[in-house]
Amino acid sequence: MFEKSKTYCFGRYVVDVPLELELIGGTNKYISGSIDSGRGPQKYKELVAKSLEKRKSENYKRGFKYAGSEFEGDNNKRIIVSKADLYSTTAYGIDAYLLVPSTRPGAGTYFYTGGEGFDGKSISQTVEQYKKLMSSLRYRSSNDIPKEAGFCFENGFVAGDGKTQQIESVSLSFTLKKHPDVFVRLSSDVYFRQEKTLLDRSDERYKSFPKEVLAKINTLRSGVRDVNGNKGEESLKIFPSDDGMGKVYGFYWETLGEIGNALKPSVHLEVSTGEVGAGQSIPSTITQKEALALYEAVVKSIRFRSYN
Repeated sequence: MFEKSKTYCFGRYVVDVPLELELIGGTNKYISGSIDSGRGPQKYKELVAKSLEKRKSENYKRGFKYAGSEFEGDNNKRIIVSKADLYSTTAYGIDAYLLVPSTRPGAGTYFYTGGEGFDGKSISQTVEQYKKLMSSLRYRSSNDIPKEAGFCFENGFVAGDGKTQQIESVSLSFTLKKHPDVFVRLSSDVYFRQEKTLLDRSDERYKSFPKEVLAKINTLRSGVRDVNGNKGEESLKIFPSDDGMGKVYGFYWETLGEIGNALKPSVHLEVSTGEVGAGQSIPSTITQKEALALYEAVVKSIRFRSYN
């Protein structure tokens, strides 16, 4: 059961995901905003032009207005700097764009990112940070597991040794083919860490539940579980479905990583069944044995990505 798998890179980690799972989405955040992507040199040009037009428009009375740019004349990258007076202080914004040239893998793919509200006293350092990002960012296919240090996200990779503590977060979501109520979610975060462990948070949550509700929740397994050198905890619970006609499974594993160590981010895994949206559940369409096998196939493979 779940014997064949595909390796995915997320953040600074990798995981082996059973082929029966289908990737349905992902998110990321780097420095201050998500790094989004698209296809087509013409669309890239239009995106940059539209950003410049908006920032320079005389009718753009509110928000961040054009203050300068980097890489003017470069057809493959551009950083637009904007500013606004907010509450008697000047804040800055960044719009950064990169087009993969025709000579490199992923030619025609473009990336765009940025943020607003940067402190005017450190805007020079912020611009340099984004310039470094532009030089370190490249296209990455889902089959490409980089052999160098850096941050993986859907369609892209940012090379870097990870010694700088900064915002880096990523998530991946999967659903089980032919079982749309079954989901697997993985997330990793360098900057934000939970103050309390998975089990401590779980204990606090269930303290507020009525006794008659708690009586219907069974704990299959709960405790410390280290995975491939990552100290962690797991909580595997069985719940009644909303219609009372069956069971649903909620299996979790988490490592908090190490505070202040960008090379030891937090990682959170969730395997859930019976989901139909809006917080509602139906009886799980897979058995407890199958849910456990799916959880084990994923959790045991989570590891820090090795590189040369």
